[in-house]
Amino acid sequence: MFAFPSTSDAVRPTIRLLKTLVIVIFAGMNAQSQTFDERFEDWPVDLKIKGVIVAIHSETIPDHVLESSLPDSISKSILVLTNRDQDEVSSEFQNTQSRPTAPKVESISLIESQQESTYFQKWDTLVWSESRTPDEIPPPLMKRFEQLARAHIDRGKNLVIAGPHAKALSKFYIRSLEEGHPRIAAGMNLFPDVVLETNCPKSREGNPHVLSVLASQPRCVGIALERNSAVVLRGRKLRVLGSGEATLMVQANRFHPIRLHTITSESSGANSPNRYLADLTEWRRDAMDRTLPLFPPTSPGLPVVEKGTLLIVGGGGLPTGLMDQFCELAGGPENANLVYIPCEEREDVAEEQSIIENWKKRGFKNATLIHTKDRNKANEDEAFLAPLKKATGIWFGGGRQWNLADSYYGTTAQRLMKEVLHRGGVIGGSSAGASIQARYLARATPIENFNIMAPGYERGGLGFLDGVAIDQHFTQRSRQRDMTHLVNRYPQLLGIGIDETTAITVTGSKATVSGKGKVYFYDRRQPVYPDRPDYIALASGESYDLAARKTINSEMPKTKNE
Repeated sequence: MFAFPSTSDAVRPTIRLLKTLVIVIFAGMNAQSQTFDERFEDWPVDLKIKGVIVAIHSETIPDHVLESSLPDSISKSILVLTNRDQDEVSSEFQNTQSRPTAPKVESISLIESQQESTYFQKWDTLVWSESRTPDEIPPPLMKRFEQLARAHIDRGKNLVIAGPHAKALSKFYIRSLEEGHPRIAAGMNLFPDVVLETNCPKSREGNPHVLSVLASQPRCVGIALERNSAVVLRGRKLRVLGSGEATLMVQANRFHPIRLHTITSESSGANSPNRYLADLTEWRRDAMDRTLPLFPPTSPGLPVVEKGTLLIVGGGGLPTGLMDQFCELAGGPENANLVYIPCEEREDVAEEQSIIENWKKRGFKNATLIHTKDRNKANEDEAFLAPLKKATGIWFGGGRQWNLADSYYGTTAQRLMKEVLHRGGVIGGSSAGASIQARYLARATPIENFNIMAPGYERGGLGFLDGVAIDQHFTQRSRQRDMTHLVNRYPQLLGIGIDETTAITVTGSKATVSGKGKVYFYDRRQPVYPDRPDYIALASGESYDLAARKTINSEMPKTKNE
């Protein structure tokens, strides 16, 4: 008996066609051919200081402060600038004299500090012990000390500020309170982008006076240091000495509440680095980020690579043939210009790298390594940028992905990387070199890497692929719950988890899996059921449409009986 098709059966093919057309049109509107809209000024240029700075409110320096913050290896001579009795000051350093290699200690008055700058260069540690507040110290003397201190730190040496004037190390400090409201002044900015308040009462709720200053200086980080404590900045890491704590804070905006975090002395028994360490650059980035438009946006661009190819590897080795694919896509031995970018926190790396040697053994003549921790160099140095201008293939190494964000986000180098794809080239990377390829940067906490969402670094991806968050070493390090947490918070993003020795090759919006493991796609546009996985897992040879968020059906080989 003939039966007319139901309305739903009749229109279903039409609906599918319309959905496909909408996706294609929307992709054309949102896939903006490697748009470069990241800004250099939205990332700190001075990522770390070269030496060590110790700040303590008391003008008398407890023995443990010098012993713990200035190891023997870097403090063989100490010069003390003071307006106090010099014999009294010298007695405070008796404990340092008990070291196996006791440092040389001298003290001079503030007036004597006016001698030639070369006199200060021979000292490992410069101490300014002072009983006055910053406003009580003559401005010319403050300026003179700032010059000495900055030069001392730039030489990689140590600086100790002991007294009420210690808070002037920060970018802004509280001069006084008028009817409960803080009056602020510009400091030396040796603690970059910080508002430091010392001698604070115990509180983990955030210092209200510091928060008041942050309301007018939202790109700064507040630090409230308790009594009987010192704060130490070494490179970019903050730690506390003494019996008290330090509370870091950034101001709220209309998207995020006030962020607070308290660190205590490592000797207090804190067993997690996050309890006794803070990364100042991460906090500065978070403060900056809160002055920018919301990220990730509620409607990110579609994950489409209009030109070129991305090779995204989950770490732990490459799938068989993947490097062959990279080399071929880059143009082959005669035509390719290959660039390797390691992921390192160190200022310098060895020129001899195994991947460069591998390329040369394959017959590639033009294979170059570039590396810098100097953002100005990555933005302006023509010699550094030259290999990127002609590159046909770029490979990012593994490590901790925040290093790549620190070096290249918003720089000319990042723009030139995107132009490699625009010219039809290839970009690949493994582990950190996988995550960095997305616009959203997953798992970028500088202290440990257990948190998949890192305030301040989420905006730090190099942006070759929009609308996704990429994690690696996925099954091997049991990171499924982390990705669930991320996409629950940011359902607008497509989560991608890649196993070790596994990769996706992305052209257009198509991601094809290769390797030993699987790739997991988390799409919160689809319903989640408590008795089912909240992801789609694909194995080698299978493909996924990143823009349409669906698997791409491939024809299965027919059996002999078919």
